[in-house]
Amino acid sequence: MKIPASRLGRAAEGTIATETDTRTRIPGELPGPVEGGRSERRGLPARLGLGPEAVPYLLFTAFAIVYTTYALLKHRRMETHAYDLGLFEQVVRNYAHFRAPVSDIRDPGFNVLGEHFHPILALLAPVYRIFPGAGTLLVAQSVLIALSVVPMTRMGMRTFGNLGGAAFGIAYGLSWGLQSAVAFEFHEICFAVPMLAFGLERLLRAEYGPGVCWLLPLVLVKEDLPLTLVAVACWLAWKRQWKWAAVSAGVGIVAFVLVVFVVLPSLNDTGTYPFWGNLDGTERAGNAVPGASAASVPLGDLALGLPKHMLFPSVKWMTLFMLLLPTGFLALRSPLLALVLPTLLWRFTSSNQYYWGTAFHYSAVLMPIVFAAFADAVTSLRASRRDWLRRYAAKAAIVPIAVSVSLARDFPLMELLHKPEWVVPERVHRAEELLALVPDGVNVATTERLAPRLTSRDRVTAFPTVLPGPGWLAIDAWDGKQEWAKSWIDFMVEQQGFTRVASGKGVVILKR
Repeated sequence: MKIPASRLGRAAEGTIATETDTRTRIPGELPGPVEGGRSERRGLPARLGLGPEAVPYLLFTAFAIVYTTYALLKHRRMETHAYDLGLFEQVVRNYAHFRAPVSDIRDPGFNVLGEHFHPILALLAPVYRIFPGAGTLLVAQSVLIALSVVPMTRMGMRTFGNLGGAAFGIAYGLSWGLQSAVAFEFHEICFAVPMLAFGLERLLRAEYGPGVCWLLPLVLVKEDLPLTLVAVACWLAWKRQWKWAAVSAGVGIVAFVLVVFVVLPSLNDTGTYPFWGNLDGTERAGNAVPGASAASVPLGDLALGLPKHMLFPSVKWMTLFMLLLPTGFLALRSPLLALVLPTLLWRFTSSNQYYWGTAFHYSAVLMPIVFAAFADAVTSLRASRRDWLRRYAAKAAIVPIAVSVSLARDFPLMELLHKPEWVVPERVHRAEELLALVPDGVNVATTERLAPRLTSRDRVTAFPTVLPGPGWLAIDAWDGKQEWAKSWIDFMVEQQGFTRVASGKGVVILKR
């Protein structure tokens, strides 16, 4: 019997589709990219002549611009401070001139490697030597954090398809932990965020060697991050990757012991790791001072006290809730989520209340872990025998974007939508005119907001720490500090030999 040509054509098309698209498609799942097909030619990348592989880099560019704009506008409005932007600029400036990483803001002549271990900051020295100034650190941090969007978006595209992956990358870039870090001036963890993102991407692709290699430099970022490597080793052991588990655990344990028990004590005047005193058990024993040793606290007090302070006050529960909310709590299904435990342990056992909440930079390193755990959980859901779970997994990309957008109005980047954030107040212009009277290369004692304007050209200390000999004072009396400033200025004029040079809009310049 002769088969009509039209039917033969349709049959041939069906055969080709069966042979070329053998992946089992879950109901409701977005189709992935097909080479040369229409699905990769839709949207903005297609209009620009780009394929889906360009999406992660487009999002990186967009977030780098947004982060940088926010950070520089904040600095331009003089809303950055000596702690931590001015402090870290002094560190990087000393690295750039081949000197020890001393911060006179922290304490005159103080080597910051005796407090926190972050030699990776030396990588910024060449850039700072070419572009000196606090803005260089802000741009570097913005670009580094935005860089982590690339591997996270690729991870999302492999899990949810092109459109879902782009939504996943946007949700990650808008996540509250990253926004809080960008808003908090500068901190060394900006290096850890892309390391974790690239490393976790490789681990979830079962590329264990490259993944571990991405994560090993965490030991150069901060002294607590080697413990995250130990957590990675536990995950690798669960995957029966014994060789890489041994490498990760070995490097993590050795680095932590050397840094905390040898390097930091040798560079600190107290001869010990200065943050042992932040343990709640140490505080209750009356030793909550820098340099207090946890070893001096009865083990019974520590054993009974630390579990209690891990759970209370309730702000710690809210932090956990906010951490899991962007993933619809699906991240709990992935063993990868265990990587957040080392960071949460040191934060929640500390007596420092600033570590407990969602502000500042402390949760930035957790964002890549939580979002990677979410992607891993969705992949496992797709293997479920229950149809409703598979359908939910297929559409789960909408969860993080919906939550991140709904939370965004309460976090810093939304401030860019308001006109006042783009306007520099008149008092800032006047303050800059007065600071121009301070010459380069002199000793200056100054207050929080004025410090980052001077750290690139002078030796700056945090007022009222005043170095002996000739020097300058730059004091601001904004935000209800008038009485405080007046009493100090009178003291400096009458007792310390300073004379008033100029003043205006709440800023006073004095010289000795």
